[in-house]
Amino acid sequence: MEVKVTILCDNLAGPVSFKGEHGLAVLVEVEGKSFLWDCGQSDVAVHNAKISGLDLRKFDGIGISHGHFDHAGGLMEVLSAAGPKKLFMHPKALEPKFFMAGNIKRFIGIPFQKEAIQSACADVVISSDALEVLPGVRLTGEVPRVTDFEGFEANLYCRTDGEIRPDPFTDDQSLVVDTPDGAIVLTGCAHSGLVNVLKHVLRSSGKIKAVIGGTHLGLGASPERIDATLDFLEEILPERIVPCHCTGMNATIQMVQRLKDRVIPGQTGMMISL
Repeated sequence: MEVKVTILCDNLAGPVSFKGEHGLAVLVEVEGKSFLWDCGQSDVAVHNAKISGLDLRKFDGIGISHGHFDHAGGLMEVLSAAGPKKLFMHPKALEPKFFMAGNIKRFIGIPFQKEAIQSACADVVISSDALEVLPGVRLTGEVPRVTDFEGFEANLYCRTDGEIRPDPFTDDQSLVVDTPDGAIVLTGCAHSGLVNVLKHVLRSSGKIKAVIGGTHLGLGASPERIDATLDFLEEILPERIVPCHCTGMNATIQMVQRLKDRVIPGQTGMMISL
């Protein structure tokens, strides 16, 4: 069973002609079907798909990892290029979300109304539960918090029932491809905490084969959190780790130092066969 993963949007641009931006979009191909995981924040994913020779009209659905603009802002550009597709997201992903620090308050949520999204899609599945999106490919749904070092993140807020409060990121979910050799886990930002995500997946999968995506170990992550996360990765030893987007240079370097050639830093244009 071959799984092909193509990074269509990431903070770092890969080969010449590819574009990068602060965001994430990954195309996953399994057994003749394909699924787009996140959409970046602009038209970058569409541009890079064309450069990669990928026909977006042929993929089978879209999943949104959580309700931030850098993962869903490119949704309409993708749908314009691909045509109406089935979309999966958590209900809390549609809540207004903000970055707040001192006198700064900036909207960072999904920049489209629910009605506009529904009119552009073939179908919109809004659920907090684990769901199969393709044969052998599933969303984790909400991720239980079981660690003591992965918690609320400073400066990130949401508006719930008219009140602005620290964002608990109940909408954060990951995509899982089940293979005979273990689970391939694709995160968005892993706001739930990467270890929480992987422990949740391990409850239904005996092994983690690969981890690809953002880990939110960049700006604001404590050295203790980074160390504890890397300790867990060393414990479970995935065959391949591809840190992207919000992982940060410091944590990526430490991953390479501790896990050696299991780690390949992600970039747009990268194609990975697993």
